[in-house]
Amino acid sequence: MELEINDYPIEEVVEGNCTALEGTTLTINLLELVTIVKEDSRILKASVEIGYPGSSTRIWPVRDVIEPRIKTEGGGVSYPGICGRPIKGVGNGITNKLSGVCVVEVSEVPWHEAGGDHLQLFLDMSGPWADLIPYSKLFNVCVIVEPVLDIPINEKNRVVHEACLKVSDALAAVTIGKPPTKTESFALSQENLDLPKVAYIQCVHSSQATSGNMLLGGASDTFCTSIYGHTELAPSIALHPNELMDGAISGPYRTAFATSWMLVNNPILQELYALDGVEIDFVGCIAMRTEWTTQREKDLISEQTARLARLLGAEGVIVTWDAGGNEEVEVVQLIRECESIGIKTVWLTSDDHVPANGESTLLTPLPELDAIVSTGCFRGGDLGFEMVPAVDKVIGSPKKLVGRLRDQEVETRTAIAPPAMYDDHYGMMTQTCKEF
Repeated sequence: MELEINDYPIEEVVEGNCTALEGTTLTINLLELVTIVKEDSRILKASVEIGYPGSSTRIWPVRDVIEPRIKTEGGGVSYPGICGRPIKGVGNGITNKLSGVCVVEVSEVPWHEAGGDHLQLFLDMSGPWADLIPYSKLFNVCVIVEPVLDIPINEKNRVVHEACLKVSDALAAVTIGKPPTKTESFALSQENLDLPKVAYIQCVHSSQATSGNMLLGGASDTFCTSIYGHTELAPSIALHPNELMDGAISGPYRTAFATSWMLVNNPILQELYALDGVEIDFVGCIAMRTEWTTQREKDLISEQTARLARLLGAEGVIVTWDAGGNEEVEVVQLIRECESIGIKTVWLTSDDHVPANGESTLLTPLPELDAIVSTGCFRGGDLGFEMVPAVDKVIGSPKKLVGRLRDQEVETRTAIAPPAMYDDHYGMMTQTCKEF
């Protein structure tokens, strides 16, 4: 399996009468994009605005960030399966991408109606919050969309995400027939018996419980990050790393920043490919669903995932995950199972919070968890600043609900607290840790 990614970096975005690419300048016809979105009769209202890097602009509320990509050879589509897109496998052929620009999904539609789940994420294009995140350095094509009221919540979610994928497809299409600035090829090296065999296990969050759901207040069906469009709890799946780089895992994540953009630009995959055939033998990837309901389910998924890693021939694995709490149980269990069968593990995780007494903050601390890499903090209050300064412009909703009960309304233009949930899953942001 070999994947070529043609890169078309964007250094300037302007509004114009047509959507076109000339060199590193992307011209966008905003009305044309709105027309594409409104072709769906389930859309009540829609608009498109551009957030420019360095501007005093806030985007609220953010559900997903998508890098415009289009496949030109090899079959399938970018971000396959989700929202009814073709499910044909990806990871082969040629994919064009517009780097430096992204499609931002802006909508008030909640992920589900159970459990009091609300949207609390926003992007700033300048200021202390912008300094921490990669998206503020990109040209943000914001699709503000609200579906009609009389359709089920899950259909609303699909309508919103599908609208943003259509915009992404339209932008990426401008690359067809244009020479790329840079081309990268990705293919696993031939088996090298002299190098340690390493696999990557990507634990993917799913808030859909398979049993005892209603008692726990979860959602039997909700829209979230998908594997080839499958958003329900499922057995672990072995994937070629090219599939991940080609959008096999995509979609908005409920509470933090595991966006579609970040999933296809995962730096862990980039680094493992760079080391493949040099320091390691990169044997493949596994996607493991998390947030199972019962302990028996958690035991089963963790043990079977460890066995799948062994079947790939892995002697070591890197493990990442998407969230803290319930999911930690099976992730920690996975690491224990891998270690028990001789597979060395390294776990990348964000910090839930800083312990006040020096005690472990893990729900299930184990001696096997002896190689953990911090990717930053989880709580907005630990970012180093209490408030994010006021801005001149808001893209999206002018007001938001705050407070523990979300019973206080504030203007989003004013100084507000940073997002309550800050989650850097893959080490892409600017936070780091220091020894003390």
